[in-house]
Amino acid sequence: MTQSKVKYVTRTEGAIKEALLALLAEKQLADVTVSELAREAHVSRSTFYEHFGNPADVYDAVVRDYASDTLPLMIQITCSDGFKPKGRPFCSLVREAGAYDPVVREGRFLDAFLDKRKGMDQHDLFALLTNAGYTNAQAEAVCSFQMTGCFAAARSSNASDEEWAQIRAVIDRFILGGIAACLAVQQSE
Repeated sequence: MTQSKVKYVTRTEGAIKEALLALLAEKQLADVTVSELAREAHVSRSTFYEHFGNPADVYDAVVRDYASDTLPLMIQITCSDGFKPKGRPFCSLVREAGAYDPVVREGRFLDAFLDKRKGMDQHDLFALLTNAGYTNAQAEAVCSFQMTGCFAAARSSNASDEEWAQIRAVIDRFILGGIAACLAVQQSE
């Protein structure tokens, strides 16, 4: 693909994603039509279809972009100890969504985020558990439990930033304790 074609694709897809963000501020994803997206992005329907199959595909691309710098779990749970790696913990992604708040509030956000990881086997906790002898199904269930729990806690808390830091430290200790317990039990069997 030529450099000018890459620029065109990037600019067009960016306009469509921005259009979806604007529309999600007013309505749910299920109510967004291709015609509305194309009109808002100032592209034709055929141009839209050159880049995306439907509004849900655009949504998934927005989630991938927004969540691209999310830290692996095992690094995230050390952030509350003052360690500041490059990237964002998942709870920060959820709590500090800003313009992406309508995206995070959308019912399919967590599924789209987890799909961004191309399956739970990309989750660092999954590798830790399977390497310790847990089955794929067991490791996937623990990862899903951890991610949905973190999502629920981050979305439901109206705590100040200072109070959230304390809550997060407790959650991180809880997760670390659970991981340690799983590894200890598996080693003793």
